[in-house]
Amino acid sequence: MGRIFKCAQRLKVIRPSKAVEKIKNTKRTIFAGILFIFLLTGCFGEDYDVGVPAAHLQVGLQSLQTQLTEANVSWRSSSGEVDETIDNIEEFALEQNEIRVSPNQKASLEFKENEENGGDIWTDPTITASLWKNGKQTNINLKDNREFHFPTSEGNYVLEINFIDSANKAQYIGNIIIDKTSQQTEVTGGKLPKFTFMAMPTIKKINSDGLLFDNSYDEVCWNNCSDDSTYKYSEIHSGDVELGDKLLIEWSEMEPHPTEIYFHQINTDNYNAIEKGEIDTNTASLEIEVGEENSNAQYAIEFLWKEGNEIVGKSMLNFRFE
Repeated sequence: MGRIFKCAQRLKVIRPSKAVEKIKNTKRTIFAGILFIFLLTGCFGEDYDVGVPAAHLQVGLQSLQTQLTEANVSWRSSSGEVDETIDNIEEFALEQNEIRVSPNQKASLEFKENEENGGDIWTDPTITASLWKNGKQTNINLKDNREFHFPTSEGNYVLEINFIDSANKAQYIGNIIIDKTSQQTEVTGGKLPKFTFMAMPTIKKINSDGLLFDNSYDEVCWNNCSDDSTYKYSEIHSGDVELGDKLLIEWSEMEPHPTEIYFHQINTDNYNAIEKGEIDTNTASLEIEVGEENSNAQYAIEFLWKEGNEIVGKSMLNFRFE
């Protein structure tokens, strides 16, 4: 009986000891789990809480990008704090290296990880762009892929880019020179890109839900033009119009921008040009209203790319009303 009692006592002592050990093991497991979560959270914080990005400007077909200069910055992250203040961004920008572009030049923005901080992930930032000239600010319309076009007017501008991510703000500037001599043909060794790579002009009836108006667009000569590179007009399919309709012809996507543009009216009896007028190359569109005098007329718009006095490329957009 005594031996049985002693065994029972021994069992009573052993059972609580195992329970305590299990509790200790459980605590260790919970602690390890919490520690792992904290470490994992730290990793996420390092990826998502990043420093000031570097802003780059891509101009046209150039393979190299230009890094824009930081101006006013207020940024807090795991990489540290950055506070920069520039009182006059126009004055500051004009002290930077010049970035030369051509009128209506296509460009795009790219934001990259700054090598001095870690990660390149930002939470749906708000990005705006504008140009300054003589104290006047003009907003730039950025596409979803951050592409835009510079204006057609020549001159010295200050490009301002604002990048806002949560409570963080970064401003970038660039010293922009818009000049016809900066045409993309200089970058490609005096030659135009292949004709099939060039954007085509478009012609649409205004308020037609973006539907293209019937037209033909032809290459006349390209990178091997000569003085006898003439164009023979021909009969084309007419587009339906009514009196009062308005058509919008645009060539803003053409890159490089044409050097000269001419508007031709075509005689539909012998298909010769009967009128020719020059279009201001500072514009990138033309609006035509259908009236009694042109309700059954055929037109052509001639695009020329020149290097000095030499024609490098020529194309023709044709359309007819009926």
